[in-house]
Amino acid sequence: MAATRVMGALVAAALAVMLAGCAVAGSGPDPEDPLPASSPAATATPSATPPAPAPAFPQPFRRSAALEDQPISASAPPARLEIPDLGIDVAVQPVGLDGQGQMDLFDDPAIAAWYRWGPAPASAEGSTVIAAHVDSLEYDLLPFARLKNAVAGTQIVVTDATGARYGYLVQSVEVTEKSEVDWTAAFDRAGPARLTLVTCGGAFDTENRRYLSNLVLTASRVG
Repeated sequence: MAATRVMGALVAAALAVMLAGCAVAGSGPDPEDPLPASSPAATATPSATPPAPAPAFPQPFRRSAALEDQPISASAPPARLEIPDLGIDVAVQPVGLDGQGQMDLFDDPAIAAWYRWGPAPASAEGSTVIAAHVDSLEYDLLPFARLKNAVAGTQIVVTDATGARYGYLVQSVEVTEKSEVDWTAAFDRAGPARLTLVTCGGAFDTENRRYLSNLVLTASRVG
């Protein structure tokens, strides 16, 4: 268990800046914004093995070589995410990292991204991470924009590729400045099985066309 937590912490540190920001679709890539809406995520096909290391990030966010040793989850990937109380019903597809060492996202608002090197819904422990953009110039507000309205106890259902359904109950919804987000907890591979949903939130920097915070929703698996 201790070894699993250490590995999870290494991966979380590697990914800390991967979900540090969301750009409005149509804006140019920002080297400090690891989720550019111009990312080719919608057409990218995840590689069969973990990608090569990206250029080192400034301390303390250097990407650990340990990521290269992470196997893809043996469990079925999530295929659908539903939050009936919020009117959210989106497809989910697996992603890895893009060529810049950033977690891919899909421009299409009907598709959310599951981090394929982390736990799956059927995993016995750890955080299943699913992320999506909050808005775009083309689609306006996207489904994940409604996450801010979730309250403790809100029900979430994730269906995996085999048709198995997994229920979750929202525990917390936090909007935190990017530099203060606890990515170690978000990408933790140990501890109780849970779901972590990530999007952008908070104030929008109109000059740099980026959100200043991330919304992180945490839900515990039930049943």
